[in-house]
Amino acid sequence: MKSIFMVAAICILAAACHRASLPAVTPVIYNEINNESGQTILVGHAPLTALQQNNYKTWYDQSYNTYSVDKASVEKTKPLLQNKRMDIFLGTWCGDSKREVPRMIKLLEAAGMEIAKLNLIFVDNSTERYKQSPQHEEKGLAIHHVPTFILYDEKKELGRIVESPVVSLEKDLLAILQQSYQPNYKAIDYWIKKVSTRKKNMGDAELQSLVTILKPLCRHYGEFNAFGYVQLAAGEKVEALNVFKLNTFLYPETAGVFDSLGEALAKTGDANGAITAYEKVLLLQPGDANARQKLAMLKR
Repeated sequence: MKSIFMVAAICILAAACHRASLPAVTPVIYNEINNESGQTILVGHAPLTALQQNNYKTWYDQSYNTYSVDKASVEKTKPLLQNKRMDIFLGTWCGDSKREVPRMIKLLEAAGMEIAKLNLIFVDNSTERYKQSPQHEEKGLAIHHVPTFILYDEKKELGRIVESPVVSLEKDLLAILQQSYQPNYKAIDYWIKKVSTRKKNMGDAELQSLVTILKPLCRHYGEFNAFGYVQLAAGEKVEALNVFKLNTFLYPETAGVFDSLGEALAKTGDANGAITAYEKVLLLQPGDANARQKLAMLKR
């Protein structure tokens, strides 16, 4: 991954303007880089003006200008939004971010939020830095899908909208302010709050016992799959393996969950476990070229 440039003068100016609302250890510093696909993306803690650069202005302006704010909901939101702040984790490589972030900005402007109370953190989508920013503002915040809009009252998190609204941005934001909101990815939320260990490998029986609770909360296998890759990139190997193994119990007939488990096991040094996982991929999907290639490498 090759760095193209680092913003300097504008970052210093933005830091001076935003200093009161920013985390003390997180100055406004961001890079524009080429990701693994050769796409130019932003990474880091950036001012809103960064989205007016050539690579992002077209999609930002289109989503912003074509969005009609629900004025009735905004009027209810205005008094409740006073003295609140928001962190937005997003990816300029992400279609959901391109759609939802400009709309949220327009909504917050209509509701009277000061730009100084808004922090934009751009995350990477490379394998080794998946959903991470260079300064790791995401650490400890369980950012697994983007965009993630986190609303704060001073240092207290009031709630978050994850990837897309449940009803609409306006109604979801109002529900957060009224403390009556449940975001998307209920299964991951349950895992983080009630199951996650990060310190020990969970047994098959323990994981299987969670299926009846978590399966009704899941929409598709990609939810925990993405969460597992976030944990793997963050170095949380035990947590990642627990998540990938869980997904094989949730979706035992889906080849992709065993492929991801095999990849994670290989990366964490368990070649025999990886071989078993990739062999399962071939049982479910005999023509899978990737599984055959990985097995050939692991059995050398």
